[in-house]
Amino acid sequence: MRFETKRDKTFPIIFLFVFILYSGIASYSIIAENDSSVIWPFSGVLLFLALLFYLIFKNTYFVFEENQLVCRSLFFKRIIPYSTIRKIEKQKGLYAGLKMSTAWKGLVIHYNKYDELLISPEREEEFILELESRVR
Repeated sequence: MRFETKRDKTFPIIFLFVFILYSGIASYSIIAENDSSVIWPFSGVLLFLALLFYLIFKNTYFVFEENQLVCRSLFFKRIIPYSTIRKIEKQKGLYAGLKMSTAWKGLVIHYNKYDELLISPEREEEFILELESRVR
């Protein structure tokens, strides 16, 4: 069973901030240097970031396999055996730990003795029910 990641306004806001920042720097460089050739490097960086954000959205998902939960985000993959999961809870406040999330709020999975992972499945309640049925 596969769950896609939740999409909220976090990534578009970050991209908009970076776009405005880079546009301001490019504009300043063009005006101060009177040289429009700096547009190409800045455009290349923005294009790369847009592609990266798109790939993160398309390649972040969570899969329930027979004995483990597989969390994947871009090139990163975390495999969590059901037997090691201690609890799952909704995120409270800011989270400073490992994240495989594309949303501001999500679920924190506590596993092993001290490990935790923030994820953001699209259908949280259904995800929690499925996880609890497999952990028992």
